Amino acid sequence: MSLNLILPVALGLSTDAFAVAVGKGTQARTRETWASLKIGALFGAFEGGMCLAGWLLAASLATYVVALDHWIALVLLAGIGGKMIREGMSGEEVEDIGDAPRPSSVLIWILTAIGTSVDSAAVGIAFALSGVSILLAAPIIAVVSMAASFSGYLLGPALGERFGRRAEIAGGLVLIAIGVTIFLSHILDPAHGTGL
Repeated sequence: MSLNLILPVALGLSTDAFAVAVGKGTQARTRETWASLKIGALFGAFEGGMCLAGWLLAASLATYVVALDHWIALVLLAGIGGKMIREGMSGEEVEDIGDAPRPSSVLIWILTAIGTSVDSAAVGIAFALSGVSILLAAPIIAVVSMAASFSGYLLGPALGERFGRRAEIAGGLVLIAIGVTIFLSHILDPAHGTGL
């Protein structure tokens, strides 16, 4: 698979990270480049790392990853999205990622990154089965996802300032929608079997 085919796959995988970063960015009080870089690095590392993991473990774990990735995404993203909706409706002040991080906020970011990157593991498996060079694919996926989530988190505060808590609620709904979309696409895709 050449670069002109890997890049669209990377862009497709990065859309979830972008949407999540925008949604979570609405919780930030100001635009912070350093916080955006941290978010970008986290999402990029997970997207590229999960692709690499899927590629490396294709032979032994292909059946399990394909059977479970949509469940993992649904549970994690719906949980995080539900939390954002609850915070948006209650008017609670939430911690800005630019502040000194609490363990719970770091864990939430890691779980969110896992939730958005499980498809990368499945893509890594597909790449392994089709002979794609992981040395080319994984870095491209990581960099594209990093750029998408970096820019998404930077946009978040402006959207949050303009739309207030409605943007945070919308961000939570987007997370849930992403989880449901991943789940349904895998359930309805014959290539994944029933997935149940």
